[in-house]
Amino acid sequence: MSSWHTILSSPDKSIAGSTAHTQRGWTVTSITMLILLLAIVGAAIFIYKNYLYSGGAVSAQAFPYSDILPVREDCLKLPGRSADHLQQRSANHIKFSVTTPSNYRQDYPHALLVVWAPSGFSPFLSERFTGLTGAATARGYIVAHVASVPLGLRALEEMATIPAQITDIWCIDESRVYYTGHSDGGTVSNALAVLEVELPGPTAIAPSAMGMRGEDMSTYACPAPIPVMLMHNEGDGHFPGFGEEVAEWWARCNRCGPPVASAEHAACIEYVDCAASAKTLFCQAKGNHAYWPGLEHDVLGFFDKLSEARP
Repeated sequence: MSSWHTILSSPDKSIAGSTAHTQRGWTVTSITMLILLLAIVGAAIFIYKNYLYSGGAVSAQAFPYSDILPVREDCLKLPGRSADHLQQRSANHIKFSVTTPSNYRQDYPHALLVVWAPSGFSPFLSERFTGLTGAATARGYIVAHVASVPLGLRALEEMATIPAQITDIWCIDESRVYYTGHSDGGTVSNALAVLEVELPGPTAIAPSAMGMRGEDMSTYACPAPIPVMLMHNEGDGHFPGFGEEVAEWWARCNRCGPPVASAEHAACIEYVDCAASAKTLFCQAKGNHAYWPGLEHDVLGFFDKLSEARP
């Protein structure tokens, strides 16, 4: 849960081996440590059972392909096949998993949903925290969950290569590449839309609880208008007020009119008449920083509407 100022002021750390765990020694004879360990295990089990998604929410689903849907014969040359949480690594060993619809069709150009993880989360935990896989694959998305790594400019540049790596393997519609994520994952989603990197960025973003504020955004030039659903909970005491500031920055960059209550997304306002039809929303749920509001605000519905609006 790092702020953008902290990320930029900290030296870049090595990406390779970023998923290794710190070992903590403890004395077997220490009753206090044993009780503490049991309490941690109990808390982890409670959180897993009550706050993380499971079952169909994190399983690949079938997509009802139709003969009238577009086909891309060039995709038949790609090596990608049906993938069920297939483990992959970037060039510098950032871990990510890829899940396609269970009945993956090789010649159909899929939307790509990249979910960037909160700090310390593996692809496994990030998927269970956001619960997007089942619904997304049922709608024809290919879903990638990327592991958390210590953030810095070098790490962000490496992360920017992951969507292109997926596109080289599976059939992706490059005009439908969507980013979302919570906390550090929200920061990555937003940063990769404004940083000048050599590879193409996302076509729309839905960052949640990110650590960038208006002051940070003011140092960057506006990108071309891009649809944005910015989520920041009302009770976020970790990054208070950050979301509203950044939403106003995006509204200016997307050359939008004043905000009105959204008719399609709960607890959201939508800035009207944005340039290039770049829908721009700011959403506030009632939770604190730890609450993921993506399903409440209907992130997938936001991305779906953008796909439907394409020629």
